[in-house]
Amino acid sequence: MPTPVVLVHGLRGSCTEWMTVADALTAHGHTVVAVELPGHGARIDEPFSIGESLVTVAVAVRSLGPAPVFIIGRGLGGHLAVECGSLIDTVGGVVAIGCGTQALSWILDSYRIASVSTHHMLPDSGAAMSSAASSTFARAESSGGVAPSEHFADTLRQLDALDTAAALHRLQVPIWLLNGQFDQFWMQERAFLTAAADHRLVRQSGVRLAARFRRPLDTARLLLGILDGQHPTRSRATLPDR
Repeated sequence: MPTPVVLVHGLRGSCTEWMTVADALTAHGHTVVAVELPGHGARIDEPFSIGESLVTVAVAVRSLGPAPVFIIGRGLGGHLAVECGSLIDTVGGVVAIGCGTQALSWILDSYRIASVSTHHMLPDSGAAMSSAASSTFARAESSGGVAPSEHFADTLRQLDALDTAAALHRLQVPIWLLNGQFDQFWMQERAFLTAAADHRLVRQSGVRLAARFRRPLDTARLLLGILDGQHPTRSRATLPDR
């Protein structure tokens, strides 16, 4: 049965990172909305905030009507998906991709101090450092619509407003944690699974964080398996070879 889906991109990404996945889901009958978070992509000139990001996701969920909606998010988008899923009664399931670590405030504070004092001294104004930090703390790789480095520290500072473990404890719908086989940061994966009442852990074989969106059809197959209510490794979805 077709399922309405909201796709939420990661930190320093944009809705365009979902194009291949969205096309695959749509081709199989699912209604898909890929949101653009403030401070990213087409909204790059807007200030980022967790509150406005949650509103953006909530509006997209409500736009898809009363039927149970799945929220699928990557990195920061996964954390937002969990939070919204715990608050909105029309959400029927959540898929959080690459979300095995809660952003830790002391790490973010250390990064912010370093970025403010040193970014202007670097040849690329700290773009490489920002990308590395986003990959580590928010499980993201840049996929277009990159936020300017001078705003990145302010964005990071807001991430510890999201308490993913607490949101998982409130969550009343199934959640799938989809992590790559070779993802490096799983520090709180078990804690996240324990906090959720109805959880599944899915390993994306042969994938590490940076490679996930270089293999979008593999990700689409897994998501189609989840949406079809099948074990992801046994999905009957037919897609072109990557």
